Amino acid sequence: MTTDQLAAERPAPPRSEQASDIPDVRSRVTDLEQLARTLIRERPVVAVLAAVGVGYLVARLVSRGTR
Repeated sequence: MTTDQLAAERPAPPRSEQASDIPDVRSRVTDLEQLARTLIRERPVVAVLAAVGVGYLVARLVSRGTR
């Protein structure tokens, strides 16, 4: 399957739909940011351990990809 075939199967949404999605995405990101800030304030140790865990997993994935 070529890129042209994929583009033909899934047309891009009109510009007006893309523009209206931006405030929705921004709202969701803002909500996630508030949740993260709340978690960090209420449980800083859990937040740090989660960040270390995610960093470790990403490092493992990247190191496997470069081998």
